[in-house]
Amino acid sequence: MANNWRGYFFKAVATNKIFPMKYIAFETWESSPNQREEVKAYRDDVTRELFRITADGEMSTFSFTTRDNLHLDDKIAIQQFFYNAETSHKQRNIMLEYWNDEINNYETKLFYQPNPTFQIKRVTDTDIIYKERKIELIQVKE
Repeated sequence: MANNWRGYFFKAVATNKIFPMKYIAFETWESSPNQREEVKAYRDDVTRELFRITADGEMSTFSFTTRDNLHLDDKIAIQQFFYNAETSHKQRNIMLEYWNDEINNYETKLFYQPNPTFQIKRVTDTDIIYKERKIELIQVKE
């Protein structure tokens, strides 16, 4: 099996920009690629054989936490990465090429980002320092 890693977790298709790895706390990276949705599962009453009905299609999600102590300029850069590449600002949809750990290759799919939250650690006269922030991206069914 070939090593297809190109040194990034995801990039925005619209802008062809890679999300800066310097903002990611790597130990927090979690991916759930190609999730199957189970519609119904049951066992035969006599044979105890398991039957599963699985929906068509597969969905991927991934999440990570930014590193701690991001400055205001860092937070703005992260916001701009997503905002500039959104295909729908209202729905926060963004087409991403992302690293899929199940297939060990990159795929391109449409994702959305749930509403962000921000926690401030401290403030100076010229800057705001933020706590780490979880970023989650959830594939939109196409």
